[in-house]
Amino acid sequence: MGRCYKQSSAAIKVTPFDLENFFPGHNMAKQPLKQETAPATLAPLATLSMEVSYTFHSHLIGRSGQNINRLMEETDTRIHFPDRNRMTGEPKCNNVVIRGQLSNLEKARQRIRMDIPVEIIFDCSSKKISSFGQCSLIDYFSKSYGVLLRFYPKIDGLSCQVNIRGQQYRIHHLKEAVSSFGYLTQTPLESMMMKIETSFDHVWLVRDHVDKIASVTGAGIRCPDVSNLKELPKKYCIWIRGSSVDTVYAASTMLNGLLPMQLMAQMPSERLNRCFLAQAEEADVLFHVETSVLDILTIRLTSYEWNARNSFEILRRCLGLATNQAVVPSLPQTWKTLDFTRNNFLPASKKLLKELSSSHQNSLSHQLGGIVVETPSLSSADGSVGSATLSSPLALTESCVPASLTASRFDQNSFRRLSDLLETVGLARYSDLFLQNEIDMAMFTTLNDDDLISLGITSFGARKIMLNAIQELRS
Repeated sequence: MGRCYKQSSAAIKVTPFDLENFFPGHNMAKQPLKQETAPATLAPLATLSMEVSYTFHSHLIGRSGQNINRLMEETDTRIHFPDRNRMTGEPKCNNVVIRGQLSNLEKARQRIRMDIPVEIIFDCSSKKISSFGQCSLIDYFSKSYGVLLRFYPKIDGLSCQVNIRGQQYRIHHLKEAVSSFGYLTQTPLESMMMKIETSFDHVWLVRDHVDKIASVTGAGIRCPDVSNLKELPKKYCIWIRGSSVDTVYAASTMLNGLLPMQLMAQMPSERLNRCFLAQAEEADVLFHVETSVLDILTIRLTSYEWNARNSFEILRRCLGLATNQAVVPSLPQTWKTLDFTRNNFLPASKKLLKELSSSHQNSLSHQLGGIVVETPSLSSADGSVGSATLSSPLALTESCVPASLTASRFDQNSFRRLSDLLETVGLARYSDLFLQNEIDMAMFTTLNDDDLISLGITSFGARKIMLNAIQELRS
């Protein structure tokens, strides 16, 4: 990634001891930093806040928190989701907050990213789909490629929107499934789409880079207009169109690399040094400091997610950890292309703060994540930092509870997805039955044949289709 990360094209590796890779042009030898020759000790706890579309939160949590509990156990972290997302009428929040040691934060971040579904969208003739049967196609592609098919008939009655959903860590299976569907149904796959449901913060950060990403990948990208803060959309969806799965997936990966990510930790005030702020600015990381208790400071480091290496490295130095405790995130190869966004995060954040100040858009605060902060000022010659206030602390002050405690409640949004699924497989007549019994998509995936019979579903064919769908959803 240019001068920020010196690496080979074969693999993304950065030597933790080569600080010039992290802070190019910055003479570390001249900085009054403490020597890092002390033996490694247990790293202090820190917090990572990342953006994941709220539409995927239920998938990540799993029934009764099974998925997220397993992830927390395997990474030795605590992971929280915004409780307000389960409240009808409340603004949705994409922030996922992870608490743990630095290396474990990165493990959890990677696992979450790899578990997020990827969905390819294209059109197909309704007649061709009918010739095979929707249920047969769903069953075949589930067993053959491990993907989920969904069909949405269009108003003209002649065509149908096809959504094929797979997983990040099995992207090659998704590509094979799309190709196989086109061959099987004789559908020319000349145009396909992906949809990214995101946040105001993300759209603000990517808007100046859309043309470059489109040029690099060959994809068409449609991004919401956020230039006028007085007339903003209610939802923020980025649409990507291309001629192949590789094209739209590459564009989506680059756009996701520009998601904001924030690291937070506490440190003694005596450790704070003027050079930390200079290093953060050089690395395009927003450095924010606030006083929590006497002689203890809370620091927040915010930047693009593709710039996670610099954020982790700066936090390591602030905490006074040895170099063998450095965290070197594993980043997608595609993100190497994002070098053109270097030194853009800080200007974008400061521009947004200026726009908010001039337009007095206090009503926008509920749409913001964690990028709008005031830059701390150096108030004395010894490098001490004056008090600063967090303008938009939603990323870390959001009222969150453990996922396993909130996942078991009936959720209207989850039920709507179940209703859509039943309609897709031709069993919409059972939607009211599930609603009366307060069964949403999460609860549906736990049902077995005896449960369906006890609900009054006597048709063997209907139960068979539901059980096939449940098996696919579990996988």
